[in-house]
Formats: sequence, structure tokens, C-alpha cells
Amino acid sequence: MSNFITIKEVNKYFDDFHVLKNINFSVKRGEIVVVCGPSGSGKSTLIRCLNGLEEIDSGQIIIDNIDIYKNKNSLQKIRKEVGMVFQHFNLFPHLTILENITLAPMLVKKEKKEISKEFAKELLRKVKLEEKILSYPSDLSGGQKQRVAIARTLAMKPKVILFDEPTSALDPETIGDVLSVMKQLAKENYTIVCVTHEMGFAKEVSNRVVFMDKGEIVEENTPEKFFQNPKSQRAKIFLNEILSH
Repeated sequence: MSNFITIKEVNKYFDDFHVLKNINFSVKRGEIVVVCGPSGSGKSTLIRCLNGLEEIDSGQIIIDNIDIYKNKNSLQKIRKEVGMVFQHFNLFPHLTILENITLAPMLVKKEKKEISKEFAKELLRKVKLEEKILSYPSDLSGGQKQRVAIARTLAMKPKVILFDEPTSALDPETIGDVLSVMKQLAKENYTIVCVTHEMGFAKEVSNRVVFMDKGEIVEENTPEKFFQNPKSQRAKIFLNEILSH
């Protein structure tokens, strides 16, 4: 199977800070890749570069045969195909849940209101929140907001879904509901790149784990091999720390 995402020699600086150092890896269509590592390792910056929220300083990112930094048209085109779920939901507080989900398809894809509305209902059933369709974000718990954010992302019918620590801002009792939705998406052949500290999710769902530290990819492997026998000392220390809590 050919690569759907290819990252070649990517470097990124914040002023003098070298946050991504010669990053190389690829993701096949339908593959689920979990990116993990300590805070400050460059994970979130990497995932934000995949849809142009952060610009790279050198290298190439190719998604669905499009070099996304070649020109502005390439970036705009790929943003329609790459969905992103953020740590802090980013829902519009003044819009209902229905309006939050239908806004982008109607504005960006010029979908008719009724078609967008019916699909939004279907998506809310998928994330088990159909009863909240006319509620506002302020009426929802953190976990419910994140499930709405996932439904909003799916409304654009993306080919790739990027998750940037989707459970880190949630109360422990709501994390399971969000992970349950993500596990369902993993069964539906979406291409997923997920930055997370949820090692149980990585073990159960991912095809591959990419471990980063200090802006570099230290190792990547199947979840079985990564968790049972990490190759690097740095990964061993990380796993000991995170799995002991």
C-alpha cells in the first residue's frame, strides 16, 4: 500500500529554538499512528504542520500526492481533506451544536442547509449526543464538547483526521467516552495521526507508535514491540514514568 502522508527532512524553528529536527516518517492510507513522547518533544508542532497551522522551515510534507507547502492553493486544497481535533475543542460558544457542525460544510463546501443538517444529526448519533443538537457548548461537559468537536471534524468528510492530545483537558470520567468514539473511527478505515498520552489507546488501536524526544523521532515500531521491548533508553524511561501513574 502506498504512503498517504510522507514527511521528508522536515525542520521547524521558533526563533532560535530548533523544535523539529530532520523529521522523516510516513503514514499509509487507513493506518492509525500514535505520536507520543514527553512534553516539549515537538509532537503537537509536528501535527500542526500537517495541516499548515504551523509552517515548516525546510523539508516536504506530501498528503494524498499533494506537496502541501508548494503553494497556497495546495494548502487550501489539503485543508479540506485533513480534519483536526484540538485539545480545547474550539467550538463557537454563540452557536448551537447543530450550527457548530454545519457551519464549515455550508461555507467551505457550499453544501445545502438541509443536507448538512441531516448529516449533522447522523454524526451526533454516532458520538451519542443526538439529544444535544439544539444545546449550546456552555451546556455541555468537556467530554461532550470534545465529541461534538469530533462530529464537526467528520462533517467535512476528511480523508485524514489529526488528533492533538484530545483527552488531556478532560476529567478522567469523561475520557472513556471520547476514546470510545475514536476507537470506532479507527474501525472505519480513517487515516489517523494522534498525539496522545493515552497509552491504552495506543496499545489497543494503533498500527504504529512514533516516539519523539527533543524534536527528533527516537524510534517507531508496532505497539506490541514498542511497549514490550522499546529500543531506546529514552523510551524505556518514558514508558516507566507514564505507565506507573
